[in-house]
Amino acid sequence: MKPKTLSVLMILFLFVSLSHPVKGEVRTRYFARLIEHTYDDQQYTIYRGNSVDYRSSIQIRFIDSLITDRARMKMEARVIRKNGEGFKIPLSGYPLPNDSETISIPPSSDDSNRIELPQKNYIPLKRWAVEPGDKIHVLIYEDGSRSRLFERYVPVKKQGLQGDISFPILSVQRGGEHPGTLGAGLSYTGRYVHRDNRLLDKIGWGGNISFLDFEPDQKIEIGLGFVLTFPDDIFQIGVGKNLTIDHDSGYYFLGINLWGIKEKLGW
Repeated sequence: MKPKTLSVLMILFLFVSLSHPVKGEVRTRYFARLIEHTYDDQQYTIYRGNSVDYRSSIQIRFIDSLITDRARMKMEARVIRKNGEGFKIPLSGYPLPNDSETISIPPSSDDSNRIELPQKNYIPLKRWAVEPGDKIHVLIYEDGSRSRLFERYVPVKKQGLQGDISFPILSVQRGGEHPGTLGAGLSYTGRYVHRDNRLLDKIGWGGNISFLDFEPDQKIEIGLGFVLTFPDDIFQIGVGKNLTIDHDSGYYFLGINLWGIKEKLGW
């Protein structure tokens, strides 16, 4: 695989992955709010575009209702896997479709008039085996008309500083007047993932070990170098030095992580 071919693949994949809209989400005014309760006892409001850590719990908190009278509402929570499959999470305490109970949301924004879900109604992500790469779909709708009052898709990630191992296929260009060759690599990269989904979260940096083929008479050739990856270790670019030869031992490479693409697409 030539470097030019890898460059074209990188551009196409970036266009697809970075311009992926969320389908079906309805923009509503905020009469409800999602709160993340982290594994280290911190609380954060989950705004649009935020992610949650897979070790956290999610709470639905009602505030400033747009409903001025008692309303019968239902709520659904669903886990959506990376491959598109999913399942519903039962939420005790909320009326089921055949129940006669209603949920009354006071119109006042005063703290004393807020309604909070009890402890048992938190969505504990680890209990339901939610994994990084999944999404949580929360939908609150009015019974009868089934009009959507609140809807949110929340990406689930592993937040904070983390390291990843990948096994890219490399297109290697040796220093000097030499043709390009193929190689295999092992990359260990680190990144810091934030709650607000920054572009830098998709960029990793670290070290790479390459298995090269510069000299026909050399049985084993190993290179060591620096690698920069994006997005999420899918494409890799770096420089290194062949440790087993003496002349023209420097090289640069472009790599593609096929297993990472498979994970990204949920195959």
